[in-house]
Amino acid sequence: MEKPQEFNEQSYIDENSDVLFNRLIFNPLLRIGGLAVLLVFSIIFNDRIVRLTRITSNAIFSNEIILGPVTYYTILGATILLCAVVSFGAICVKPDEGKATINLLRKTYTFYTIYDMVVFVMSTFVCLFFIVMILITPCNISGDSMNDTYQDGDRVFIWNIGYSPVVNDVVVFDASNSVYGNDQFFIKRVVAKEKDQLSYQSGNLLINGVNTADIDTAEYKILTGGADPLDSYTIPKGKILVLGDNRDVSYDSRRFGLVDEKDVVGKVLFRFFPFNKIGNPAPVIK
Repeated sequence: MEKPQEFNEQSYIDENSDVLFNRLIFNPLLRIGGLAVLLVFSIIFNDRIVRLTRITSNAIFSNEIILGPVTYYTILGATILLCAVVSFGAICVKPDEGKATINLLRKTYTFYTIYDMVVFVMSTFVCLFFIVMILITPCNISGDSMNDTYQDGDRVFIWNIGYSPVVNDVVVFDASNSVYGNDQFFIKRVVAKEKDQLSYQSGNLLINGVNTADIDTAEYKILTGGADPLDSYTIPKGKILVLGDNRDVSYDSRRFGLVDEKDVVGKVLFRFFPFNKIGNPAPVIK
C-alpha cells in the first residue's frame, strides 16, 4: 500500500496564488476588451442609443431618464473602470514567489468572487440593454390617436434595425424635430410613401384615388408643403404620410406634414402588455 503524500501547504499556496492572481489580472483585461468594442459601437450608433434608451426607459418606468443614455454610458464606463482598477491592483499587490500566505489566498478568493459577480451583473446589463436597443425595443403608447387598435398605456415591441417604412405598418418616429412641434415619440400608421399620389376632393384626402381621411384645405396645404388643393401632389423620396387610426382626434401629418423616413425609429411588432391583449391586433380605423 502506497503511503499518502504529505500535504505541502507552501506549495499549495504558491500554486493557487499564481492561478488566482492571474485571473484577477487577465479576466478584467478580457472584459475590458469586450466592453471597449461595445463602447465603440455605442458611440457609432449614439443617435440611436439616445433615442431608444428614452423609449425603453419610458416603456419600463414611464420615465425617460431612469434608463436614459446617461445611465447606460455611466454603467458601461464604470464597468470598464472597475475592471481596469482590479487588474492594475492585482499586478501591484501580487506577492513575490514564496511570500503568499493562506490568509492572503482566502481574502483574494473572496475579493475575486465579489468582483466577478458585480462585473458580471453590470456587463450583462449593458450588453442586454444594447441588444434590446439595437434589435427589439419596448415602447409605451400614450394618448388616444391609435384607439381602438392600440390603447393608451399599452406596451409594444418595435423592430428598429434595417427597417424601411411600408404602407399599413404602424411605426414609431422621433417627433423631437421642431417640424412636428413635439419632443416625444409618436406612433402612427403609414398610409402613403414616396411616389404615391395625393389629392383633395370635397373635404376628403385621396391617396392614389382612394378616400382615406377627412381633411380641409389648410391641412392639405400643410400636408403637401403648400400645394394648391386643386392640384394632385406626389410624395417625394424619403418622406411618408402618417395618420392615427382614430382619425377624429389624431395629431398627425394633417397637422405637421410629411415625416422624414430618417426619423422613423421602427415598426411595431406586437403588443406585450396588457397580458390579456398580447398579440398583433387588427387595425380599427375610425
